[in-house]
Amino acid sequence: MSETNSEAFEVRSRALFQDSVDGLDMRIRSRLTQARSAALEAEQGRPWFLGRKIWTPAAGVTAAAMLGVSLWIGTPIGQQPTMADAQTNFEDLDLVAAADEGSGDALDMLQDDIEFYDFADKTANSGPSA
Repeated sequence: MSETNSEAFEVRSRALFQDSVDGLDMRIRSRLTQARSAALEAEQGRPWFLGRKIWTPAAGVTAAAMLGVSLWIGTPIGQQPTMADAQTNFEDLDLVAAADEGSGDALDMLQDDIEFYDFADKTANSGPSA
């Protein structure tokens, strides 16, 4: 919009708003004025530390801190992965990734000896032998 169109729009909007306000019943205008006054008095009578603007960020920070502490404390110590576990996992990935390109897909290599892997899994999960 150009400057003149913007000004014309503003004047027309203001006139329509004023007409709608003037067309209100006096009883409704009185109730609106009373409600506005009550809202202003309630806002002025409240101490600054009870405002919503103060407590909303504080509640968010508190919730984030509680979540972080619960995640930190809630994880059992025995369940936390160690660097040695991570290293063996990376070594396993290196072995699979280092397969010769001419020998086919690495998953095909794993499928060739599925009985061996089943045996190794059962042996590892059976616990110490007596």
